[in-house]
Amino acid sequence: MKQDITPAEQAIMNVLWESKHWITINELIEYFEHLGKEWKRQTVNTYLTRLIEKGLVVKNGRKYIYAYTKEEYEAQKASEVLNALYGGSLKKFVAALSDSHSLKSEDIKELKEYLDQL
Repeated sequence: MKQDITPAEQAIMNVLWESKHWITINELIEYFEHLGKEWKRQTVNTYLTRLIEKGLVVKNGRKYIYAYTKEEYEAQKASEVLNALYGGSLKKFVAALSDSHSLKSEDIKELKEYLDQL
């Protein structure tokens, strides 16, 4: 799952995750029409094909569903970032956050509570 997804692919994934069931291209087109996006069938098909190639979507006949839950996807992407930028070290990641002063005292408290639960 090392490939990034485009904003349009992310939008489709969000619909699939929200629906939690198999969905057709027509249902996707209708959904996006309600949002003011006029995507043609071929456009949606192209995005779905790319998501299938990336291993994120599964096709069964004319219906599609996600291969991973949103939580599984986010955990995998977070792990990839942690490994790529911090050598897999959570300590280095937190240190980088604290050096940039982006951790608030409430964030630190929540992090301590989370680590205590582990």
